Amino acid sequence: MVKYQRKGERSRENIILQASDVLNTYGSSITIDEIARYTEISKSKITNHFSTKENLHIAITELYIRDIQQYFDSIVFSDHFNWKEYIGILSDIMNIQFKYRSAIMFIWTASFKDEAFMQVINESFNRRKQSMIGLFKKLVQENYLLESVFQERNFKIFYHQHAVLGVHWLNTYLLFDYRKSLQEVKPTYLAGTIEIYKPYLSEKGLAEFESLNLEEFLKNR
Repeated sequence: MVKYQRKGERSRENIILQASDVLNTYGSSITIDEIARYTEISKSKITNHFSTKENLHIAITELYIRDIQQYFDSIVFSDHFNWKEYIGILSDIMNIQFKYRSAIMFIWTASFKDEAFMQVINESFNRRKQSMIGLFKKLVQENYLLESVFQERNFKIFYHQHAVLGVHWLNTYLLFDYRKSLQEVKPTYLAGTIEIYKPYLSEKGLAEFESLNLEEFLKNR
């Protein structure tokens, strides 16, 4: 069934998406007046939906949470799920993170008094963690990863590294590589994330890991 949005809902989401693009480009320090100027949406229309810039940031963050979870929910494993398909999933996740980088930076830097919203962030993180665990289990099932990755001590370290490298690449991009396109830097950032798999790869997994040319693979997707 197609879900139709009311006019007010469409207007609100349009503001969120356009404001997100502006914040991605100019940073979180810009004012609502500047957002209005860059988006060519009247300030009164923006503040009708979002009384403060923090409320706008929260709305963008909620949209990011929705879109990233919808992506995870849409993953369908092929009959012969392989390492390349998995790397493609990680690449897609990076694309979503890049689209909502202002929301991710907001999460990192904001000091929230809204406990309900922090609960939303926490629940979202835990849902994504469970989705990632499902992907790791599929890699084990298809004989790319060793079961030892799930030993308690191993997994704590492995997932910590994965969580850090899997999202904090944005810090490096925003600080040092912001003049480059995502496609230019993605092979390096993605390689940094998948390097942590190496101690837990099976012979089959290691062979595919070493044979995969990330630049060519990403270029042809």
